Amino acid sequence: MAKSVQARAAAEIRKKMKDAGFKAKVTSFAASMCNGVRVYCQEADMPKRDEIDEICMPYQYGHFNGMEDIYEYSNMNDHIPQVKFVSISWHS
Repeated sequence: MAKSVQARAAAEIRKKMKDAGFKAKVTSFAASMCNGVRVYCQEADMPKRDEIDEICMPYQYGHFNGMEDIYEYSNMNDHIPQVKFVSISWHS
């Protein structure tokens, strides 16, 4: 059975994070009309937030526009697996 798009995105993010020297737990999820990747980074890496965003955020194909209550497809890329949401959180 083929991997889901969110599992493929998580695998690519996990590999890129490791190659960049970050220790992060990367998981994928799916729900009704939604999919995503969760990236759990160490607090010690917070000063490198821009570098982490640069690795992770290309895998999110858009963003939520709260003013109009819609999801906008603003970052589509057919060359990588993309998901609706990529969330990055920090732990010690």
